[in-house]
Amino acid sequence: MTWKKDLIKIGNKPQISSPYEKYNLLKNPFPGPGETRFEVCSDQEEIKQTFFYIINNFTSDAKRLCINGKHNAGKTNILRYFEKLTDEARRSKQIGNLYPIYISDPGEAYLNIHAKIVDKLTESFMNNLITTLKSDKTQIDKLSEEENTASELLEIIKAIIQTELFTTFQERKKDAFIRWLKGHKLLAADKKLLTHLGKQPIDITSSSLAIRFLYGLLVVLKRTNLCDGIILLFDEFEEIFEGLTRSRQSQYAQDLRHCFDTLNELVFFVVATVPDPSDLGQYPAIQRRLGKPLELQPIDNIELAIEYVSDYLENGRDNFEIVRKLDIPNRSNTIDLKPLDRNDIEIEYNSLKEDMEKVEFKVLPGIFLERMRERMKLIVEDGN
Repeated sequence: MTWKKDLIKIGNKPQISSPYEKYNLLKNPFPGPGETRFEVCSDQEEIKQTFFYIINNFTSDAKRLCINGKHNAGKTNILRYFEKLTDEARRSKQIGNLYPIYISDPGEAYLNIHAKIVDKLTESFMNNLITTLKSDKTQIDKLSEEENTASELLEIIKAIIQTELFTTFQERKKDAFIRWLKGHKLLAADKKLLTHLGKQPIDITSSSLAIRFLYGLLVVLKRTNLCDGIILLFDEFEEIFEGLTRSRQSQYAQDLRHCFDTLNELVFFVVATVPDPSDLGQYPAIQRRLGKPLELQPIDNIELAIEYVSDYLENGRDNFEIVRKLDIPNRSNTIDLKPLDRNDIEIEYNSLKEDMEKVEFKVLPGIFLERMRERMKLIVEDGN
């Protein structure tokens, strides 16, 4: 056979189908270590109802939801679930323009989380805000007069919306604005880009200034009908004070109190943390602002374990249908656990329950789903 005929075969290898496809699954739907499946969040009704109530009644009052759960209990899962749920509810116009922002890894000072929030907000709204204000330049003067808290910020935005010949020049201005708002010290050339009628932006030299300008941005976004408020999904909150000196802990706590109090009107704080974090316990003012914590519901019976498995399998089949664009026959009301069965779930649930009881824990969703993933891999991929 000539090399030309063989060459055609390269790059046209036969597709190896997934062993899960015969069960209408594209792949194993269960999360493994370090993974999150935010499409499914089973049986956390008390937490969900609190969350639903607040986003349906977004007022100027303090909006707080503190979620407690041990390591691997599923805290990240529920925060990511709320992130997706809020996005979908906004797109379908079931709620107003509420935008979720998920953050973790709080760093050693408030400005670390502040920078993450600014990045998310400017990524979502900066271009639309400039377009909106540029289309009616009288609007920015009106806002400056009516919203004192945003007037300084609007003076800087005026420098960006001035008519420019080159879009690259405007991009440089936007980049400088974002770095300034995050609290970075600007070079003289960058400050010049943000100067309007000879007035340069002041340096953001403190957390209180950063919070003031962040609040100003949120006010402007609301007044221009771009964003009614944000849902700040704050993961691993207990790590805030880890490894810090007492003085730095105290400063961080002071900045957080100021952040909570200043942004009350426009931010719904959803915080996930382990129960009774030792360092945070030294700052009761922070704990009071978080409100009464709600515990994540553990899996405490076999029927609930089956519900968790069923939800993940159903979502895996839905994903298969979307990706493969197959016409999957309507499933009956009977729970379809294939390739697992009730016995598989009972074995893993009872085994894990026994292990947890030895250390006085309950069965946590995250650990349980990792077990089910391994069980399913064994059945499907190894054929056992």
